[in-house]
Amino acid sequence: MITLTGHDLTAEALHRIALGEPVRLAEEARRRMADNAAATPPGPSALESKRRWLVGEHARDLPVAEMTRAFVVGHLAGVGDPLPDPVVRATIAARANMLAQGVSGCRPEAAEVLVAMLDQGVLPRVPSQGSVGAAGDLAPLAHIAAVACGYVDRPPGLPAFSPTPKEALALINGISLSAAMAAIAVARARRLVEAAIVAAAMTMDAVGADAGCIDPRPQAARGHPGGQRVARRLRELLAGSVQVRRGRKPDAFSIRCAPVVLGAAADVIDQVQATVDRELNGASDNPLLFPVDDGPAEWVEAGNFHGAPIALAMDQLKLAVAQIATISERRTYRLTYGQLTPGLPSFLVQGTGLNSGFMLAQYTAASLASEIKGLAHPASVDSIPTVQHHEDHNSMAPVAARTALEALECAADVVAIEALLAAQALDMRRRGIGYAADGGRLPDEPVTLAPAVERARAAVREVAPYWEDDGVLHPSLAAVGRLVRGGGLGEVDRGW
Repeated sequence: MITLTGHDLTAEALHRIALGEPVRLAEEARRRMADNAAATPPGPSALESKRRWLVGEHARDLPVAEMTRAFVVGHLAGVGDPLPDPVVRATIAARANMLAQGVSGCRPEAAEVLVAMLDQGVLPRVPSQGSVGAAGDLAPLAHIAAVACGYVDRPPGLPAFSPTPKEALALINGISLSAAMAAIAVARARRLVEAAIVAAAMTMDAVGADAGCIDPRPQAARGHPGGQRVARRLRELLAGSVQVRRGRKPDAFSIRCAPVVLGAAADVIDQVQATVDRELNGASDNPLLFPVDDGPAEWVEAGNFHGAPIALAMDQLKLAVAQIATISERRTYRLTYGQLTPGLPSFLVQGTGLNSGFMLAQYTAASLASEIKGLAHPASVDSIPTVQHHEDHNSMAPVAARTALEALECAADVVAIEALLAAQALDMRRRGIGYAADGGRLPDEPVTLAPAVERARAAVREVAPYWEDDGVLHPSLAAVGRLVRGGGLGEVDRGW
């Protein structure tokens, strides 16, 4: 059970909510919201003012309930495939946590109805496209708000909720979809980088890498924390290897620079998570209601609904994902090319010529790596004006976050392909096929792998067989892809 306080929700916790963990609203959040709503000053609501500006002065003649309903329903303008249920769950929870801060002029019922939707498994169909991420994720959040308010498709057991005008505005005027997707992306990126480190260790043991690149001294001399952490993790994984040792010929950069590149990606993930965690506990609403010492509470119009922090963070994350995937694909390429990895047959099968082996697996990895490069184009560099040029600068945060999730899916399969091929190479080493990394004949007895590498190889073998001859690759690729996403290739608590 995760308690929404408005102040301490993390990307990791929101990811657990996305996967089904239950939530509740903290009592102090209820009190805070009630006190804030009770301080609402008299006069027209913010929604009434905005409505008059948008559609004209005749909007003042609409009954309040009718105006409120028309406002929400009028924003049901999303298109595209529906968002996956975990993303919808995360979005609902993120919005409830934002309201729980108690600065939006909303009663606790506004957050409680969202919590009830999660508790009852009420997940509206939310189209994935249609938000520019500046006046908030208006269209996607409206598809959620319309169900919460009972304007469309209200399930029988959901508590009745009739929003005030400000509550209707607060339910949709924020960046909670982008923040939710960003939180899921961060959690998946952490699992990806761990799997990539394990796959790299498997490849290093298979090719007999020089151990200098994981020596703690060079990494400490450079000083980047991510590089030091990755080198330490690789030392743990390769402890006991007879193949990886000092004094080998220096390796190609895809192997020698793995701690630096994966470490840089890990540092970016840390930076991005800090931004996402702040956003999850920040007030992305407008206007906000603040107390005044010597008078009534004051509405303050600002631009907190703009998604620039998430847009820039997700674009940065995509670049890190591209680094993880492209260096993994290069190691995969080396594993398939006998001239680059002496001692292993080309395409990692015996009888190459008759057999194509894993040639097409590298094709697939190359295709995915190139697709990631396209997805990594920064969405945040674009802006297009909306709403009669009043919203004349937009963040494109939801595009950045959505394409980050797409890039992570591609990268998971790239890393899975490296792990599959590395397992094949390790099995060849164990079976005495080919030559040792130093050019000599392999001994008759099996080569001893590092214990942690052996566990990773065995995990791959549980879902994908060793290849003697050509067969259908797709089932093995899909199975190891599921292994990576499920956390089975590294030390993580749960999968995607």
